[in-house]
Amino acid sequence: MSVCFVLLSSLVLVVIWGITMMHVSSEKKMAMESASGESKNMAAILASNLNDRLDRAMLYGSVANKVLDGDATAAEYLNLLFNGDTAYVRSAVFDAEMKLRYSSSGSPTEGGFADLIRQMHPAASNDSDDAARKVGSVVLGKAEGYAWRIPLLISLNSPRNNVHGFFVAVLDLGRFLTDYQKIGDGYRISVDGASGLPLVTLSDGKLIGNTSEGIVSKSSGNENTHSLPGVSNYQKVEGYPLTITVSMDPDFIVADLTQSHYEYIRYAIVISIAVVTLTLILIWISYHRKKLYQRLERSEREKICLIEQLEKEKTRAYQLASHDYLTGIPNRMLFNELAAAELSRAKRSPNLYALFFIDLDGFKPINDTLGHAVGDLLLQSVAQRLCASLREYDLVARLGGDEFVVLLSDIKYQSQIADIADKLVKTVGAPFLNIAGHEVCTSLSIGIALFPDDGHTVDELLSKADTAMYAAKKAGKGAYRFHDSGMRGAHVSRLPTGTRYLSA
Repeated sequence: MSVCFVLLSSLVLVVIWGITMMHVSSEKKMAMESASGESKNMAAILASNLNDRLDRAMLYGSVANKVLDGDATAAEYLNLLFNGDTAYVRSAVFDAEMKLRYSSSGSPTEGGFADLIRQMHPAASNDSDDAARKVGSVVLGKAEGYAWRIPLLISLNSPRNNVHGFFVAVLDLGRFLTDYQKIGDGYRISVDGASGLPLVTLSDGKLIGNTSEGIVSKSSGNENTHSLPGVSNYQKVEGYPLTITVSMDPDFIVADLTQSHYEYIRYAIVISIAVVTLTLILIWISYHRKKLYQRLERSEREKICLIEQLEKEKTRAYQLASHDYLTGIPNRMLFNELAAAELSRAKRSPNLYALFFIDLDGFKPINDTLGHAVGDLLLQSVAQRLCASLREYDLVARLGGDEFVVLLSDIKYQSQIADIADKLVKTVGAPFLNIAGHEVCTSLSIGIALFPDDGHTVDELLSKADTAMYAAKKAGKGAYRFHDSGMRGAHVSRLPTGTRYLSA
């Protein structure tokens, strides 16, 4: 009993602490999922905003094309566009011969941009095939000085779709992220390049620059948001080899939950102490009553064993009293009981019920000639064939000696009864190839009585079927016959009988 108290208290403690830790873990998980959702949404918003900033370059490129066409006012519009867009820090326009046509810084040469164009665009190197393919395309270049300042090149095309010139601008990713400095503590935002390394990172309101990326071209793919382990999420910038990554510090996320988690643990400790105290009290009480409980348990076990033994004996006695000891099928007593119940149900059924009285032809000579052991084995084999040839709910019993009885239930037509009788005659009439080393042949004589035409009780049907069986024997054995009450003719089937012996 003490062990039970200890196990029970241990189980209670496990449940208490399990629920406590599950609750703590669940709150942490919910907080993490909420933070992950926030970072996921923020990454999507930043990626969309950065995509808009990058796509504006195409608008600036159309203005730059007007500069190349000689539109005197186009440069003013180009300046106006950049005055309102702090993410772009420099820009320049070159014609197809690499002559500078416009510079936002007022520089007369912009040699750095010219070298960048020759490096990034084949048209500047007189490669006509590649130039044709690059007309109107956008290329992100290698950052110089600051990793987060990315040069962006747009090739300008003429009405004939040839290279008309180039528009170059420098996108400052640091200025882009500066707009999000007031998001709050615990957030870390970075813009990653094609290699996966961050170009610039905004962490706790501070910008951190990293190693410059190599030359990468604009892609046409459209990637979805993918969750990273923990509370980090990244979003591909549509059409560009850039990725926005937003992450949150797990300790910061769960900081507000710490106090409530301490309260849960304190409650669990108090309850655990109460459980342990109660367990000790119960163990102390059970110690003084242990012997009494042991005597009661021993007495209960003895009583249960006695009851189980009586039940087994009762089952065994019923089995012996109701089943044939040789074949294992029901005997006369059990058959009468089951058949009476079946006939009671038959009164409410429109179908036919038939009782077969079966006698083995030539069994006595076989028994006398080959011995009782062979006769017993033959009876067992006959019982097996009878059971195998009938439906599961048909009743087969041995009345004694070589007499068997069968009750067929729910038969629609009398012709079906005749078919079943014929099947039994043929099945049992087939030679038994190895009965204790002998090949034995026998046959059946079957008398058939129908319910309710030939009787309403088991005894009446047995009597009528027994009479019909003797009529079948007189007809030549190996046959079956319905009881003839003057309204129904006899149906007889014959098979040869005999015995053959295998050589020793």
